[in-house]
Amino acid sequence: MRWWSRRRPEGFNLAFLDIMACGLGAIILIFMLVKYQSENPNTEVNALRADLASIQDEVKTLESNSSTLAAQTEELKQKLQQRMQRAEQQDEETGATVQALIQLTKEIAGMEQKLAQQKQRAELAQETSPSNKQKSNEQHLLGLRVAGKRILILLDNSASMADERLLDIVKIKVADTAAKKSAPKWRRAIAVAQWIIDRIPENSKYMVINYNDQADFLLDKKWLSGSDASARSTVFQALENLYPHNATNLHSALELIKTSAVHPTDLYVITDSLPTKGLGNLSALQRFKSCGVVTSKTTTVSGKCRIALFYSAVQSFSSVSATVNTVLMPIEGDPDAPYAYWLWAATTTGMMVSPAGSWP
Repeated sequence: MRWWSRRRPEGFNLAFLDIMACGLGAIILIFMLVKYQSENPNTEVNALRADLASIQDEVKTLESNSSTLAAQTEELKQKLQQRMQRAEQQDEETGATVQALIQLTKEIAGMEQKLAQQKQRAELAQETSPSNKQKSNEQHLLGLRVAGKRILILLDNSASMADERLLDIVKIKVADTAAKKSAPKWRRAIAVAQWIIDRIPENSKYMVINYNDQADFLLDKKWLSGSDASARSTVFQALENLYPHNATNLHSALELIKTSAVHPTDLYVITDSLPTKGLGNLSALQRFKSCGVVTSKTTTVSGKCRIALFYSAVQSFSSVSATVNTVLMPIEGDPDAPYAYWLWAATTTGMMVSPAGSWP
């Protein structure tokens, strides 16, 4: 047996070769990884760089838009300034135009007033001509012109219309009906009503309402033609049947006009004083509680309460568009009546007249 056949094999050589092979493989792997990394940069860095580039692009876009907006803003500011300047110029031109219109309106109003005065003088001259039978009447009621499409005459036939003096009024109150009808001031009031009716234009219509503590139509609630002589005679006859008595309730007369819906264009009030009585619903108002003007039990009414009654009645009638003219007969002890009736007439472009004591 040979000597080498008895030698035991050793594992060292095989293990060493394995180790050397693994090390060589690791070195090759390292070289491959290094080569891959050099050919493929870090993906996060690339992503960040891409985001940065995108942000830079957005910044450039925003800067461009900002410049454009700034230019547009400046352009709008200029346009706004120009429009404001034009508006100011237009305001100045409008103000000048308004002033010119106001001046023109004043001139037109002055011309219309002069024309109305000339027309009135012409009518007065015609009515006061020698051929006119009403010459003396016109001289006493100078300035009162009867006109309008629908003329309504309010005739006060309360007790105070009998005379001018309070003592004489009291005496006539207890007299008979014939004495009341022939009372001097009442005859003048009837003459005033006839005077107005005689001068109603032919193309106008009219009606008469008489009132004391209550109001009623003299005839039926029907407009009469100014050209109807027969109707005029009937009205005159009906006037002769009236006589002065009871309290003065202007509110009832104005309320009758409103509720009847007759719609007058011109109102001619023949009276002598402020009202002494009001409607029943006035008792609920504080300012009338101490007056006693809503019942027939009171015998005297203060001047303050009479003024309150008057303005309450006129205020309730404000919804009716009519020119108010007043013929105020004289009476003792009512100094506030002329101003109150003048103010009512003036606010409706009408007038208030007081006939001379010698008329008719």
